[in-house]
Amino acid sequence: MNEGGVFTGIDWTVVVIFMLATTWLGHLLRGKGTGLEGFFVGGRDVPWWAVSISLVATQTSALTFIAVPAAIYREGGDFTYLQMIIGFILGNILMAALLMKPYYQMKVASPYDYLQNRFGQPTAQTSRLFFLVAVGLGQSVRLLSTALILSVVTGIDMVWAVALITVFAVVWTWMGGITTVIWTDVIQFLVLIGGALLVFGHAVGAVPGGIGQIMEIADEKAKLRLIDISTDPKQTYTLWVALFGAAFFQLAQNSVDQVSTQRLLCCRSLRDARKALIWAGAGTLTTVILAFATLGVIAYYHLTPPSAADLALLEERPDRVFPLFVMRELPVGVSGLIIAAFFAAGITTLDSALSALSHTFVKGVYEPLFPNSPEKRVLRVARISVVVIALILGGTALMLDQLDYPGLLELGFILPGYILPPVLGFAILAWIGRGSFPVLLAGAVVSMVVIRILAANEVAFFWWYPVGAAIVILGGLPFRRRGGEPDGTGAKTDLKNQYE
Repeated sequence: MNEGGVFTGIDWTVVVIFMLATTWLGHLLRGKGTGLEGFFVGGRDVPWWAVSISLVATQTSALTFIAVPAAIYREGGDFTYLQMIIGFILGNILMAALLMKPYYQMKVASPYDYLQNRFGQPTAQTSRLFFLVAVGLGQSVRLLSTALILSVVTGIDMVWAVALITVFAVVWTWMGGITTVIWTDVIQFLVLIGGALLVFGHAVGAVPGGIGQIMEIADEKAKLRLIDISTDPKQTYTLWVALFGAAFFQLAQNSVDQVSTQRLLCCRSLRDARKALIWAGAGTLTTVILAFATLGVIAYYHLTPPSAADLALLEERPDRVFPLFVMRELPVGVSGLIIAAFFAAGITTLDSALSALSHTFVKGVYEPLFPNSPEKRVLRVARISVVVIALILGGTALMLDQLDYPGLLELGFILPGYILPPVLGFAILAWIGRGSFPVLLAGAVVSMVVIRILAANEVAFFWWYPVGAAIVILGGLPFRRRGGEPDGTGAKTDLKNQYE
């Protein structure tokens, strides 16, 4: 194990080799797509299984790998978070059944293109603005979560940690667009899962009674409680939240969060996109692996308590339990590999956001201001916007680090929670064929006000999604789309053709 928990020269060597190798592989696998079509949707030629793994990697990210252990390790923590897996799988199924088909029929590159076809530019522009705000905040949290891992285990300053992740994210995005992003996702995700299994295996070997004693200690500490049927709306992880709140949350992620939707639109066909979604549901088992790895850490620390300084740190910041165990207890080099994978996870999460936000900026800001621009110029603007957006997200992450936030897991969900629910309502109304821009905008305002009231009354944030979406849907149902609005047919939405 690492002597004194110091990040050694061997660990740094492993990190450097891993990052260079991942960059090289990402370059090799970047695909043949060129121009905007290649940069934003990978030429629509990415294998479904790679998209599926990338989708899981993006929606879990480094945030999950520190926040889930924290939710179980902290005082009163248990397995109830795992109930959310039910909702996440249901959300994937809903997306595959409802909105995936029209997205592919129209050959759109984002959900906002779909809304533009169905409702016109004002609705699409409003949705793009909402997305820029929501994802800018949410992805800054994910950047912060990875940066704090690097800061804790390597001792480097938070500013440098954020800078390193941001620079690599820009390079990976520039190198091959969304295709490189997807393949680097696949690499780092497989290493992260291997790291969770290594942590569990090391804990099993270090605890005298093995798995049996680990489970006994977990039971004594009441960590194994799984099902919570409480009807208290303030309870975050209950069965009812899983069945309804988490399902709508996942549907929103897949359907109107361009970070996830963009991946699904890279598949070769509708059938492949649906396969990617369904198999991504199986990928939620990674959370189960992580949960059991956390039980191993809890049992180990129960029998071999950490130092007084580490114990005080964990009591104040339980979200550091996983990286701290990796550094203190795993062999030199192995810990470096896992930290490198955490590092890569943060980068791929950020470069996913950069690609999605860049597309949204191009479509929502640059194109309306400079219509009929040549494709090469638009692509150059997209690349420049990647750098500018990266600087904004990095600065936001550093500001968030100075705030008193309620835990990274909740914060990562809460920040987009005011905005994505009404946009989900837009998409469902577009699928139904109801609503118009004034009605949608009014519904969105009411939805956000109600969500703010729910937040003030400490109602679990997963409930915000079905409630917020339902307000918009119910308000728009009585109104048919006006005859002058696009009907979604014959629209020229293929990126390859838009700038010819």
